[in-house]
Amino acid sequence: MSEIRRGDIRRYEPVLARPGQSLYRVVVSPDAFNQSASPIVLGLHVVDHDPGGLLAVQTGSGGWALIPSIEGVHKRRLGEIVGRLTAEEREAVDRALKAVLDLD
Repeated sequence: MSEIRRGDIRRYEPVLARPGQSLYRVVVSPDAFNQSASPIVLGLHVVDHDPGGLLAVQTGSGGWALIPSIEGVHKRRLGEIVGRLTAEEREAVDRALKAVLDLD
């Protein structure tokens, strides 16, 4: 697998597939953490439709990153890179994460 980097949009390979489950994740943890020995990274679900509201950020890959879906994702479950957030999209994700987590 290629190096996992912040802003990667990757295929997600669930242990058990569920109907309606997002099969893509955008990595939001910092690169220093992503390159550590930790078996997980932090990611957001990416869906193919606009769920509406301020807590979803449109990605150039035609999806929407769902901010409230932040979760630990096992590195071994991440597959190929299907896209990457632009600088503007990363800034929008950062702003939304700060808002939902009440960070300064």
